[in-house]
Amino acid sequence: GQDSIPLYKEMWRFLTTYDWMWFALSGFVLMVMAGVTSYKKARAKMSYETWWMVHILTYAAVAASFMHQVINGQMFIGHPLNRAYWTLLYVLMAGAIIYWRFWVPFYRSMKVNLKVEKVIVEGPGVVSVIMKGKHLDTLNAQGGQFFSWRFIDKNHWYQSHPYSLSAAPTNNKLRITVKALGDSSSQLSKLKIGTRVFIEGPYGIFKASSARAGRHIVLIGGGVGITPLRAIMEEFDPTTQIDVLYRASTNEDLVLKDELDKLANKIGAKVHYLVGSRKDHPISYEYLKKLLPNFADTEVFVCGPQPLVDAVKQAAKRAGIPKNRFHDEAFAFHD
Repeated sequence: GQDSIPLYKEMWRFLTTYDWMWFALSGFVLMVMAGVTSYKKARAKMSYETWWMVHILTYAAVAASFMHQVINGQMFIGHPLNRAYWTLLYVLMAGAIIYWRFWVPFYRSMKVNLKVEKVIVEGPGVVSVIMKGKHLDTLNAQGGQFFSWRFIDKNHWYQSHPYSLSAAPTNNKLRITVKALGDSSSQLSKLKIGTRVFIEGPYGIFKASSARAGRHIVLIGGGVGITPLRAIMEEFDPTTQIDVLYRASTNEDLVLKDELDKLANKIGAKVHYLVGSRKDHPISYEYLKKLLPNFADTEVFVCGPQPLVDAVKQAAKRAGIPKNRFHDEAFAFHD
């Protein structure tokens, strides 16, 4: 303004006369892309794979934005101590990323030597992937938790996807059950036996050990959201009273039904199949109270689409169930 220079000319001067400004501009663009694609409406129009790649580029955005700060910043020019301190912070951050996001997953994946053992089609668009490895107990995983999975083949190696365990982990096997929603999940049925698997995790507190001993447990799942609940069922003490409410639009949408029936019979749980429209099975306080007269005294685990989770949360609130007895996991990238 003082020099009476148009904004576009001043911007061009910045880019062409100051060092590292083109890198700074690219970092700015990448950071804006990450922000815009996090917006609900923008995210709904993108595949998970595209969204994931954009956010991975945030690392590049931070890296590209570093040099112009220490070369052009007034607080660094002529202040070597300031520059050294700022540089050290970036080096420590880069080291943390390399160690925790790359080295630790790589080391643990090589240690357990996880490979695809079997791929099972469970229903329309739903597949289970069984993986075999060694020393899996060192991962300390529990049913209900999730890993980020990277299948090392030409279609999946460059992407990592979060999927919950659909069976309690053993010393040598892990299993996930996935519904085809995006490009990657649709291709899981084509995985070849022996494909190496890299993992990151386990993550999450959606697990049986979060519940208080002696409580009546209610597990509420919608669609493929039943998978971590099926894994959790195996983790409870055999004396635990368990009711499972499985919400689905059609009988074809009941994933792992035979397994649920066998497991329920084995541990003495009761499964309620709520098949049909929302009008037939409104997940409201009144409806849940009718199914489970002692609903207010139970501990609730719910997993499924966000509307289902919200409905159960509202019902639990009306029943007076405190927050420490309510556990939820929403399967929602899109609404």
